Amino acid sequence: MEASLKASLDSSLKNLKLPTILSQYNEKAMIALEEKLSYEQYLLSLAKQEVEERFNKKVKYLLKSAKFPKLKTLDDYDFSQVEISKESIIQLTHGNFLADSYNVIFFGTPGSGKTHLATAIGRELCLKGHKVLFHTGCSLIQELVKAKNNLTLTNLFKKLMAYDLVIIDELGYIPFEKTEGDLLFQFISDRYERKSIFITTNLAFSEWDTIFKNKMVATAAIDRLVHHSQIFKFQQDSSFRADEARKRLKK
Repeated sequence: MEASLKASLDSSLKNLKLPTILSQYNEKAMIALEEKLSYEQYLLSLAKQEVEERFNKKVKYLLKSAKFPKLKTLDDYDFSQVEISKESIIQLTHGNFLADSYNVIFFGTPGSGKTHLATAIGRELCLKGHKVLFHTGCSLIQELVKAKNNLTLTNLFKKLMAYDLVIIDELGYIPFEKTEGDLLFQFISDRYERKSIFITTNLAFSEWDTIFKNKMVATAAIDRLVHHSQIFKFQQDSSFRADEARKRLKK
């Protein structure tokens, strides 16, 4: 290829922001000549490479912006210790519930792997291109209180609405003040039938007035969450963490 032609092509690809094609077109041109590919086949191979590279970068960004405390996988979870269908959990990783703005609620005994599965599902959704955000109940409340004090609560709700799924982990482990519970209710109401929420908690719904400090508000929050939802109950005699500790001691 003539130097002037290459320089012009390189400049055009840079302006079009096609870095993968820019780095690959020469090598793939040689392959196309050897394999006697048509112009269309050559162009398609370049386009596919560009699309794949962009998606990989997007997934890397999504996993980082999700702010998972630690990446978990479904393969690392022992389904034999809980009465939860593995198939139903795998179904969640397909992300169909996001299109319908359905919620997911995991509740049950501490140490039964609710956080593990929520994180693993969130990771799988990121790998499929969905935008996910992980919060503990405490960290979400802190964000809401800060925004309220700074008079930017509406802006925060808009920012959170950009996420296909917000995971609220360990809701109910740390008690809230009434004003904090009211902010959480506002957040739930804002996403109602618009975007999905994924909650893990150790509390049954009958105990949620301890979160909101008001039975009426608790009932209203539960009503919005369960209207379109999938609910999973985790129950086991001992926690995964305790079992792992005993195994380490035996070793």
